Amino acid sequence: MFGKGSSSYEVQCRRDGRWQIEGAFTDQEAALSCARSRLAAGAVEEIKVVKFRSLAGLSLETVILNKKAPGVARKPMALGGSAEGAPPCRTLDDLCGFESRLVIGRLLRPFLDAQRITPTELLHSWSSFRRLDEQGALLSAAIHAVARHHADLHGVAVPARVKELRGLVDAAAARARDFLAERKRLPAFDAFDLSATSRRIDAAVGEGGHDPLFLALLTLHLVEGNTPSGKLDMLLALMHDDAEARHLALLDGVVADILGSADTLKELLGAQPSLAMGLCALADALHGRDPDPAGAAPTAALLRVCELARQGRAPLGRLVLLDRLHRALAGDQPLDRRDPKAEAMLIQTVTERLKGADGQLLGGTVMARALDRRLLRHRQAVLRGQGMDDIADRLSPGR
Repeated sequence: MFGKGSSSYEVQCRRDGRWQIEGAFTDQEAALSCARSRLAAGAVEEIKVVKFRSLAGLSLETVILNKKAPGVARKPMALGGSAEGAPPCRTLDDLCGFESRLVIGRLLRPFLDAQRITPTELLHSWSSFRRLDEQGALLSAAIHAVARHHADLHGVAVPARVKELRGLVDAAAARARDFLAERKRLPAFDAFDLSATSRRIDAAVGEGGHDPLFLALLTLHLVEGNTPSGKLDMLLALMHDDAEARHLALLDGVVADILGSADTLKELLGAQPSLAMGLCALADALHGRDPDPAGAAPTAALLRVCELARQGRAPLGRLVLLDRLHRALAGDQPLDRRDPKAEAMLIQTVTERLKGADGQLLGGTVMARALDRRLLRHRQAVLRGQGMDDIADRLSPGR
């Protein structure tokens, strides 16, 4: 009486604790075959085939296959970096502040990259908190790392500091959970009129509660971006010439979160042939120079971030990019793995590209020291390679 209706099928896979759509089909057997092959290949933790059927104006959804990969033992995630620079957070605002998010991004980088989220999204999303809890001891390890850093720096007791930090994290999780429960009654996020969005937020929670609610609504908006680069495009679209200063400050913070991922920055820089070329490409972008034709051109999104940084409209994004430059130069990776002997020449090349038209070096004395230390390490390696270990040991920074 109602007609046959139409059906479609969706294959959904869970990888690293995150569900994503693997494919869409109009034939049931093709969908089931795809699901079974993915499961047999061992590339997923769990798989579903969902049937969608339109009948009498209704949309019906049925799971026709749901299987977990047998005997999959996932290696627990480890911390991605140190707690160096962790601020002495005392309030929830401190925990969600920029300096704190930098450290969260470093400590939880493997988790954040696997989930394709930023520290801001983690701090304002209840579902992200739940997925972090599913990683076992990862959150506890991060809290203890920060507590030990504060103990070394400020002489506080580790157990007391752990308790205090855990309380702040629990408060952030509770706020994210409350937002999820209340979001249908909260103001909508209008990407085309952020001023109107803020007026509604101020009316609902007062100016003091504006920023946390704005960021929570923003994280929901960014879900459509799916990938960090997709989210960056969405953020840049909001950072137009007429954007208010308070919106620019909040958006710039999330842009900085995205740029804190080394993998994302590599994607934005393009397929550079070496670390040296990647650093030069980033320096050129920050100075507003044309890309070097010998390397890949950075994406339009990265060039736009650098343009906003030069205008003073993305100071946090600039700070993170300079930090990425500094960390790369201070690290041990050769500037060109294919030709380690060219290190000294490449250091000089990078130094020149870091300089602006006024002759000033990006990053100032901090960057200069990193370049000096890298050159010193190279000289020591050359001397040791020639059996002159004593001379290498006697070399000192600045000599």
